[in-house]
Amino acid sequence: AIFEKINVTISNDIPGETVNIHCYSTEDNLGSHDLIYGTNFSWSFRVNVWGTTKFWCDFTTKHGSGSYGVYTKSLSVYCNDLYQWLVKETGPCLIMTRLENRLYCQEWKKPSLL
Repeated sequence: AIFEKINVTISNDIPGETVNIHCYSTEDNLGSHDLIYGTNFSWSFRVNVWGTTKFWCDFTTKHGSGSYGVYTKSLSVYCNDLYQWLVKETGPCLIMTRLENRLYCQEWKKPSLL
């Protein structure tokens, strides 16, 4: 179902901290957003006709930063049409809805020097 709508949500799960995110694909720039603790940023899209759509987000926190693929075709084995990410102190985590909502977490690519 290449034309089904895909939904992505990025949530700040770091108490007392504001997280900056900038999300984009080769076709769309969704801009920069500051998420206070407990808030999220969401968007929907349809995969292009070639099935090559990818979205990345640059995350900046007090604990670290980096650019991560938040939607790629390879992640579809873990998620239905909802890609939910939690930004944690240790890095971004994907809620794997097809695997009992277990978390797939990545460490910060650029850890904080604090």
